[in-house]
Amino acid sequence: MSPRHPKRHLALAAVMSTLGGWLVLWLCWMFWIAPVVEAAAVGGSAHGWLERIIAERRAEYPAWASTEHVLGVARIVLTRLAVVWATLILLVLLWIRRREASQRFGKFMFAPDAALNLAALRIGTFGIMLLTPATRGEFLVHAGLPDSLLFPPSGLGPLLAAFIPGPETAKLLLTAWVGVTAMAALGFLTRPAVLASAILSLIVMGIPQLHGKVNHGHHLVWFAWLLATSPCGDVLSVDAWLKGRKNAPPRDVRYGLPLRFSWLLLGLVYFFPGLWKLWTGGVDWMFSDHLRHQIWHQWTTHANWTPSIDPTGSDWLLDLGGLGVVVFELSFIALMFSRPTRLIAVALGLAFHFGTQATLNIGFLSLQACYVALVDWPWLLGHLGIRSRRLGIGKSNGPAPRSSFGPTIVVGVVLLVGNVWYGIRGDNYGWPFACYPKFAYPIREPVRAVIEVDIQTPDGLVRTESFATSRGPLRTSRWIGVVGRVLKLPEGEQRDQALAALATLANPDLPPGAVLRFYRSRYSTRPEDRGQPAIERIPMATHRIAD
Repeated sequence: MSPRHPKRHLALAAVMSTLGGWLVLWLCWMFWIAPVVEAAAVGGSAHGWLERIIAERRAEYPAWASTEHVLGVARIVLTRLAVVWATLILLVLLWIRRREASQRFGKFMFAPDAALNLAALRIGTFGIMLLTPATRGEFLVHAGLPDSLLFPPSGLGPLLAAFIPGPETAKLLLTAWVGVTAMAALGFLTRPAVLASAILSLIVMGIPQLHGKVNHGHHLVWFAWLLATSPCGDVLSVDAWLKGRKNAPPRDVRYGLPLRFSWLLLGLVYFFPGLWKLWTGGVDWMFSDHLRHQIWHQWTTHANWTPSIDPTGSDWLLDLGGLGVVVFELSFIALMFSRPTRLIAVALGLAFHFGTQATLNIGFLSLQACYVALVDWPWLLGHLGIRSRRLGIGKSNGPAPRSSFGPTIVVGVVLLVGNVWYGIRGDNYGWPFACYPKFAYPIREPVRAVIEVDIQTPDGLVRTESFATSRGPLRTSRWIGVVGRVLKLPEGEQRDQALAALATLANPDLPPGAVLRFYRSRYSTRPEDRGQPAIERIPMATHRIAD
């Protein structure tokens, strides 16, 4: 018998056990759980304890008055049981094969890699930092926002909020950051430039995260810190050119280790959002009207944008898309462990982000730029017939790097542990660690709450303005984020000051004596309802512009 057969049998047993458990759960749902829950929701169940639980929830949350909502919650619980069952099977499998798994993981992490591949990550990371206009412009804008709109994220958020630089200091910091980041991308004085950029990026990219919306460019900072511990300027750099290096160094673990940490971090970027979709939304996230409502909701945040792809008219396309998103996000990290599957991950990731851009106007270009780290460039270019000793494509016998990989291990482990912790918590409002956008909570009705303001000028004229789409100096996502945070504030002085600050940002030329009446308005997000009056308008506050 081949020694591989027991491994195959064990893997087959794990798969069959997982599928068998899921089948049992589905049969229990169809023939027992669903009828019992539905009967309890309408008050005709023999299980009084279940009726009491539903009654308590209805007293606190009006949505529980709907029987379909109660069934939806039950489906979420069942999905969680399915996730726990699959996790237990995986843990048992890993325990049985723990020695082999440990050896394979160690071999994976400490495999040598090419200097060119690490240089590609360096150029992709710092290059996209510089090429993203929002990174530069947002820092100065957010450094000047009023304190009433401060909503510091967890992590370094409170520290950054306490030391927001003034206008002149902010300009100096930004100039310094642009300079060292450009040097890092070009590979000029690489080690000090990369370290300086990594430190300043915590501030320059962190300050814009303080005002209600965290835009997830965290991976750029993670990779910057990994690169700061590595010899990432040994090829494809000004330093290598100035030193006259004619032969690239051979493959080495010092190039491979930071790359492998970056692969795992990329996997976590996708994994936890996929897991939270199942944990929070259950199967309804994939097979219900939720995805249609999510897409419609996103469309209403843009004033002048039209989707290139509209899947909302097809139930089967939405179901297929929802299933595909979850499977892609959960499997991305598993594709990191071999060269062929990493190339598959690149193709799937680009297709995924193209779809979200065309459907939701969410492109995540900064994440796609880092896919360069997933390609073995000497291998690929060599197969295309390209040779270069200077870049290490083909044979090269340059001197091996002499730096230690100890700092890479320390930084890599800290990054992994921090992101796993934030992922388990589902905390996507943190800096510099965060769970990436989950879009996990089911949207069960096509309705969106926004802030509106009736502006009455001293001459008695009244006009109504909506904060549903971007206004003032803030980008769309930032504006929507801060408006959402203000909507969640409890009634009181803090909310009133935040509302007034929003109005001033949106209308910097408000005349003295103008009276502002703010409302929480709910609108249908259905495309055919665009332009229709609000479903309801609830007064929030009144503010008068001082004379």
